Amino acid sequence: MTAEEFAELGNDEDFDLQRAELVRGQIEVLETPDLLHGAIVLNLSKALAAYLQKAPDEQGYACFEIGLIVAREPDTVRRPAVSFFVSGERFAELDRAVTQTRPSLIIEIGSTNDRRRAMRDRVQSYLDWGVRTVWVADTLEKTVHCIRQGQPPRMFAGAQSISGTPVFANLKIPVKSLFEMPE
Repeated sequence: MTAEEFAELGNDEDFDLQRAELVRGQIEVLETPDLLHGAIVLNLSKALAAYLQKAPDEQGYACFEIGLIVAREPDTVRRPAVSFFVSGERFAELDRAVTQTRPSLIIEIGSTNDRRRAMRDRVQSYLDWGVRTVWVADTLEKTVHCIRQGQPPRMFAGAQSISGTPVFANLKIPVKSLFEMPE
C-alpha cells in the first residue's frame, strides 16, 4: 500500500486512521494510548505555546498525530504524538492526513507496549529521514530522551529541565511537569 492509499482510508468511517500507521507498505494498528499520553501532549502543548509567546524571534507550530511519510517504496507513514514545524507556510500541515514535509522536532510518547517495542525503529526512521531532534517521553520511567543525529542520546528526569535544543535555543521544560495529570 502507498502512503496516498493509506491516507484515503481516512475517508472510511469504519477505519480509525489516528490509531494506524503504514510500515513498509503494511497497515499496523496501534494500541489506544492511556490518559497519561494525553496529559503529556497537553502539558507539552502548553509549555511550547508559553515559550513561543515569550520568544517572538522563534517561529513554528505543532501538529498532533499527523502522518509523516518517512520512507518510500515501500512506504512508511508514522504518527508521532507531536511534530513541530519551523519552516514553510505557517500552519500549512494542519489539515493534512499525511505529509512529506519534514518537521524539525518530533515528540514520541512510549505509552503503550506496541509503541515501546517499536520505538528504536521509529526514532531511527525519523533520523534517517533527516529530522534534527527527536524527544521520547517514557511513561513508565517518567523520563524524556533527547536524540539528535550524530550525538549520544541525553536523558532528562524528575526536576531536570529539557533545554537547549537546536529547535528552541532557550526552551526549558521541567520533565516532572510533563507527567502531571491536569486538574
